[in-house]
Amino acid sequence: MKYFRLFKILSVLMLLITTIQSQTYVGSRYHDLGKLKHRIDTGMFLDTSGPTKPVLSWPQGVYDSENCQFSIISINVESYESYSVDSSSVPFDTTITLNEKYVTAPSLDTDLAAQGPPWGIYEYRRYAPPQITVDGINDSYDFNGELAEEMMADVEIDLVLKSTPGFYVTMKTYSFANEYHDDYIIYHLNFKYTGDSDFQDSLPDYPPQDLSNVYFRVGYNMLPSFAGEKEILGHRWGGDAFDDWMDWEIVDPLYPSGIDNERDDMLLVYGWDGDDTDIASLESGGKYFNDTGDPSFLHEVKGQFLSYQFPGYTLIHADKTTEDPSDDPDMPGTLAMSTIFEVWAGTYSGQPGYDYLSSGEKQHPPDWEDPGNSHWMKGDHMHMSLGPYDFSLGEDVDIVYAVGVGGVDYDETVTKGQEWLSWYRNEDGATFDDDAKRDFIGQGLDSLYDYLSRARWAWDRMNNGQPVPAPLPSPALEVSSGGGFIKLEWEDMSTVLDPVTGVADLAGYRIYRKLGAQLINFKEDEFGKGIVYELIAELGADVTEFLDTTTVRGESYRYYVTTFDDGTQNDGLFPGRSLESSHYQNRTTTGAVAFKPAPTNNDNVRVVPNPYIISGDELNFTGEGDKLLFVNLPAFCTINIYNSTGDLIKTIPHTTGSSDESWNQLSESNQRIVSGVYLAMISDCENLDGSKLSDVYEKFVVIR
Repeated sequence: MKYFRLFKILSVLMLLITTIQSQTYVGSRYHDLGKLKHRIDTGMFLDTSGPTKPVLSWPQGVYDSENCQFSIISINVESYESYSVDSSSVPFDTTITLNEKYVTAPSLDTDLAAQGPPWGIYEYRRYAPPQITVDGINDSYDFNGELAEEMMADVEIDLVLKSTPGFYVTMKTYSFANEYHDDYIIYHLNFKYTGDSDFQDSLPDYPPQDLSNVYFRVGYNMLPSFAGEKEILGHRWGGDAFDDWMDWEIVDPLYPSGIDNERDDMLLVYGWDGDDTDIASLESGGKYFNDTGDPSFLHEVKGQFLSYQFPGYTLIHADKTTEDPSDDPDMPGTLAMSTIFEVWAGTYSGQPGYDYLSSGEKQHPPDWEDPGNSHWMKGDHMHMSLGPYDFSLGEDVDIVYAVGVGGVDYDETVTKGQEWLSWYRNEDGATFDDDAKRDFIGQGLDSLYDYLSRARWAWDRMNNGQPVPAPLPSPALEVSSGGGFIKLEWEDMSTVLDPVTGVADLAGYRIYRKLGAQLINFKEDEFGKGIVYELIAELGADVTEFLDTTTVRGESYRYYVTTFDDGTQNDGLFPGRSLESSHYQNRTTTGAVAFKPAPTNNDNVRVVPNPYIISGDELNFTGEGDKLLFVNLPAFCTINIYNSTGDLIKTIPHTTGSSDESWNQLSESNQRIVSGVYLAMISDCENLDGSKLSDVYEKFVVIR
């Protein structure tokens, strides 16, 4: 392989790849430290039609904030010769077959992966994920990758495989915990022509030959969010939200870098949400409904903008030829929309696919506001093709690009959504109209432009052997439910040095808390209410525990704790600014609950809420709509629940020593109970000192 500066930063990790034996070589891996979460699979065609998702999700932690339905990287060859082997004859009889206009999306074969390094998928991190416990139960992320402190990024995921017609493919992806660089992922692709793609036998794979007019395709089907698509369509996948579009433009990069010497213009490809004219009104009797940004209308709380994201990508580098590794500013050769070419499913391969990718077209979508356009002319599949390249054995090319997502702040999608809803309902003084909504959401494109400009800067820095400045890691975290409080204890990070400079720069810790479910908008009774993670405390570097005494009894809370530095070691794009550790690395998935210490009598046992009414959002618990709470219990007891005919429905042992115990209204056979009158028998009652108390009976009502 030729040597040039793109590979300087990879030398340490290539040594690691040849020695690692502990990693598994198949399965999905995730870039998950930043605001953008990205899945990497063993195949170069990613989709969300199955249970594994997301491909892209921004902002991470918001339910259904997924921004890509599928992506594809393919090798496209004008023609090549292969052997057709008759294995029944000895010696083997072979004939030569000419294959024309061949298109393939490479994938890691499990048999090849079983051979181990260098083949497989590998995950490297600067720091191991922190240990997390909630009430003594492990809540940690299961990490089976490798640690590599001398990294240019915080996470690197590598995929190494063989592909027809004779390529070794290496895909390296990089992400950052740095909050100024956590909205994008950088891809570095290397395609080396070896004439080898068959690992199953020792026969030559192909007759000796050169390859001409080879193209490489990077394609994305991007959408603002699945939440918006579901609102319109009522399902998760299918690409049928006819108002999702993609387009591209050439812009000036916002941050200067050495890349500008070769590629002074910046390609900005982006997706956005338009207006689906089939959506007539937001609510019964309402006026015309412009659904740009997909304001929620199916939920009880209406108006929140669900499609406020702008996903996209930019090309950073493409070799001019296999012999000239300098960047070709004329790349990409093709920018085309597959709905215009009607390239889908089976027609991604063969002649239609090759002609499509080698066409040299630079397409823009049709005027999506023109009512004369067919729905099927929507343009949410944008592909760029790089080439043509000519290969002799041993030659290779490198391609670098970044994919990211921008958008307005999540909190404002709630508050501005309510302002727009007031205007839609013709309320007095409301001025935030459809035009204001469009302009507000359109700011997301500006942020994508900014983030992808930063990606160019970051790759230039990495390419010159300088890591992107990095924050300290997130501390290990222990959360414990308590009597009237929730206690947090975390790892002392004062002796952990800056990961890039090796200088001590810890300034303190920040504590964040969310009421209800871990994911934002995950539960219907949270939707549209702006229940998010909030900063509840900022503490000095010498503090490693905190009592949260502001919780509501019986409510469930999630937490995370970050470190932040003093900014002295940050010589990056925004020098001197303090850097904060990942907001996603030590989030608790299990809820902690503040309970009341048990009384010494059982005179006031109650069920809350009583009556339970399924539609009574204000009476039920946030994010736990089916939760019932038994309060003022003795320290230890048994709760037996009977229906109105005297059948035992559920037995709940209460062993925590607190005064509270919750129940999710599921019977012993895991069936949801029906509406009716129920009796709770509180028996086997004991105080903390072991003294006995009498049995108690409490009646409650459920209305579903």
